[in-house]
Amino acid sequence: MKTRNSIRSESSQYYNQHLTQWLKEYVQDGTKEPTGFPLNLYLGAPTRDEEVAVRREEFVRFCRDWQQPVSAGHVEFLPKTYPDIGTQQVPIHLVFDTLADLAFWAGHLVEYHSAIARLDIVKRECPELIDSAIDIIAALSNLEENDFLRFIAVAKWLLNHPHSNAFIRQIPVRGVDTRWFEVHRHLLLELLRTPLNLDPRRLDLLQLGLQAPPFMVTLCLLDAHLRKQVSGLSILATTTANLEQLNLKPARVIFIDEVQTAQSLPEMKDSVAILTPTCHLADVSAITWLKQARCQYVGSIDRRSFALLHNLRLYLPHIENVLLHEELFLAQRDLWTYDDKANFSGDLSALQEEEAYFYHALLDGLYGQGARLELERIPLELIVTALGTEN
Repeated sequence: MKTRNSIRSESSQYYNQHLTQWLKEYVQDGTKEPTGFPLNLYLGAPTRDEEVAVRREEFVRFCRDWQQPVSAGHVEFLPKTYPDIGTQQVPIHLVFDTLADLAFWAGHLVEYHSAIARLDIVKRECPELIDSAIDIIAALSNLEENDFLRFIAVAKWLLNHPHSNAFIRQIPVRGVDTRWFEVHRHLLLELLRTPLNLDPRRLDLLQLGLQAPPFMVTLCLLDAHLRKQVSGLSILATTTANLEQLNLKPARVIFIDEVQTAQSLPEMKDSVAILTPTCHLADVSAITWLKQARCQYVGSIDRRSFALLHNLRLYLPHIENVLLHEELFLAQRDLWTYDDKANFSGDLSALQEEEAYFYHALLDGLYGQGARLELERIPLELIVTALGTEN
């Protein structure tokens, strides 16, 4: 014998299992009442008098409960007389006259009306996306109204311009920016995956025909002769392609993690400093004049810097570690902080033996949990000496 709570759970399960098919019928036929309605849900009334006799009190409560008004649909009763309790109006079915009745009991009435309204918009604005929209209708229904309209406008534009090579900034939809795209990226890809035949293994926006913002490399020129080649500029940010064309040919390239320290370095013969990139390392390390230079790495003394050194060494095997040494770290104990929040704890195969030992000592908290020495706190003269400058 089913209670109202159990019927709500059963209704929700039935609703979720069949909603996609019902919505497909709606967009194809234009009717809000799909096949199968009115729908009868059996309430689990006992079929044998013996069961009623054994569970008499529960049965009476069951009958009385379902005689109370229901907010949607209606209950079908069958009058039946029993020896001990007399004639009872036995509830047999809860009848959902409409899909909206079922959605109400399932707790999805608002979402159902929202799904219908939003499919109407998709069908009007971009009918090619209607099947894909049905597949993700729950997520679409949860979007705020303005955000949903913006979402469909963007999807329509991308569908009509599959090879635009545009930046996100160039999409002519009000309120769309890079942050908006990042929030809605997965949903956009799901909606457009079939219509644009996208690779399901890829999650990037490039397959939508968009152009990624150019990756910029920050470069500090530490030598007057090199600065003359770029109109006297001491610091610049440009693409790897432009750096290749500059053909600077420095003798030394210093990868450094912090721009203030880079700009504070003294004049160094035939040297440039590059703000250490955390991505596109393959492109940066492929710059011809960089591959031919002596490369050094300068960073804070912490786990993150060891990971960066590891990544750099995968592309530049001969890059030198300047500061990541236990002896230097211990000599600056008064400058330590204990705020190393790096969540990386994997093996770094490109580290040398002494580096790997020091890295694992930091990882294991040998010097105190989270101990680190930030690059900006390391005395500048110590960095200059470690670099082995030639003035």
